[in-house]
Amino acid sequence: MINRVFIDASVLVKLFDDNAPVEQAAARNLIGDVDNATLVTSALAIADFYEEVTTRFNRNLETITAKQALNDLTALTVVQLDSDLVLSAAETQTSLNLEMREAITIEAALTSGCNFVVTEVFDRGQVIKGIQIESLQEMMNVKENEDD
Repeated sequence: MINRVFIDASVLVKLFDDNAPVEQAAARNLIGDVDNATLVTSALAIADFYEEVTTRFNRNLETITAKQALNDLTALTVVQLDSDLVLSAAETQTSLNLEMREAITIEAALTSGCNFVVTEVFDRGQVIKGIQIESLQEMMNVKENEDD
């Protein structure tokens, strides 16, 4: 059973990625399906989301649209960054040879009791510190199999 799912910025961005309609639909389905899981993200992930959609998209979102989306994302459970999380992430980064943003994702997921991290950044299918890493598409498959 899926209880808590951590959603990173790479998946949040897919909500508005018109160039990837399948991934966009999957992201919207995942975010919209709150019956089966508690969705968690981090303050860093939503900040990264905002920067990505306003400065790096092929067609950047208008500021007002991006701010509304940012506001909507705060309805998810949001893990705040604090010194303890950053220190833990630094240790994870060193011990597992991850980038700092990836280590923060892992530590935020651990802190919030997540079973899964849904991401388009990590290698899929691996387990890091007891957390299953899944791509957006794989996570949708997991959810569909549970519904059967």
